[in-house]
Amino acid sequence: MADKGPLLTSCIIFYLSIGAAIFQILEEPNWKSAKSKYIQEKERILKRHACLTTEDLDGILEVVAEAAGQGVTITGEKYINTWDWSNSVIFAATIVTTIGYGNVAPKTIGGRLFCIFYGLCGIPLCLVWISELGSFFGDRAKRLSQVLIRKGIAVKKVQFTCTAIFLLWGLVVHLVIPPFVFMSLEGWSYLEGLYFSFITLTTVGFGDYVAGVNPNIEYPRLYRVFAEVWIYMGLAWLSLFFSWNVHMVVEAHKVLKKRRQRHKIPLDERPPPAEGRHSPDARPTVIDIFNFLSEKEEDYSTVIKEIGESEKKRKFSDNVSRSKSCSDILATDIQTLDHSPRRRRRLSISEVFINTKMALDSAEEGLSLIRDTDGDSLPEECQSEDIVENKGSCAFDSDKDGDVSCEPTKDIKEEESVQHPDGGGTRFTISKVTEGDTVKDKDEKG
Repeated sequence: MADKGPLLTSCIIFYLSIGAAIFQILEEPNWKSAKSKYIQEKERILKRHACLTTEDLDGILEVVAEAAGQGVTITGEKYINTWDWSNSVIFAATIVTTIGYGNVAPKTIGGRLFCIFYGLCGIPLCLVWISELGSFFGDRAKRLSQVLIRKGIAVKKVQFTCTAIFLLWGLVVHLVIPPFVFMSLEGWSYLEGLYFSFITLTTVGFGDYVAGVNPNIEYPRLYRVFAEVWIYMGLAWLSLFFSWNVHMVVEAHKVLKKRRQRHKIPLDERPPPAEGRHSPDARPTVIDIFNFLSEKEEDYSTVIKEIGESEKKRKFSDNVSRSKSCSDILATDIQTLDHSPRRRRRLSISEVFINTKMALDSAEEGLSLIRDTDGDSLPEECQSEDIVENKGSCAFDSDKDGDVSCEPTKDIKEEESVQHPDGGGTRFTISKVTEGDTVKDKDEKG
């Protein structure tokens, strides 16, 4: 609003100045002629009636003006009760629709106070109802677009057709045809009927022309009922039309602004045009020419609602006690997980000893397998007396990941290979050791 405010204010001032100048040019001469005619008529009446003074004539005119201000018919012999039930309903309608013709107005203190409170409650209610009525017209336009799209008509043609029907229907039903009705029933000209229609539907309501209040005309019984229905329908259409028109102006302003900004950028720095924004296969099933009515607008109520929702989310953080080191952490920043986070496993000292024992056991099993293998597969260093007599005689080096080191043997004297009963070879061998050498070795060690 900061960038648009001065421009819009200047436009309003300029528009008002132009309108005032044009109205002054068109209406001021007519007012001067009416004034001179009034003075001439007063002088003519005074000359015709010599016994009538100027003061008496002014007194008569004041009485007439006051009676006219009270809604009393000052010409003819017929008088219309402007506050019977039917006329009171029409007056109430002019309040809630903000038309206010001004030909009838409350004159008592109680009536004026009730008019204030009645308008405060009735005007918003009527505006909401007219808005819903406009939404109903928008839904009819959407239904028409669905029918046209099902018939295979192009999307642009459907959009143009719905917009044209909306504009023509409103213009014909609410502005073109009604003046003919007023010409036949009120005795107005077509221009006067068109003028009354526009002044009424735009809620300007000058009151110089009002339908159904001439005491010298017998109106049909349902004439005023249809006039009221026409007013409400016209208000709904015109409000929708003005909203659509304003939206078109705003969108055109945005397009022109983007073009001006694009022309300021050098040609080599301009981004390439977006291609394929709309897929040719994606064909809409409905076109809403009034989709701007459903757009989210950020107003005071929506801002207050968003603040309330954010406070509800942060409400439970007040009960969380935190230290000074993490006092700036909000509870909303804590992420909830479906399962506990996986961390890198750390081994304790007891697990290290357990793993070492398991490694020693696996080394002993390896030694037993080495003893069962044939002589060719065994290393020469491991063919010793200690391996044959004691399984644990070989040393296990834990620093070398389970390597087994054996000392070379000198006690093995003979080896025999056992023949398989079926005549085939076998992987088992029998080694014979002399007893004396074994005893000598033990004595040396002992």
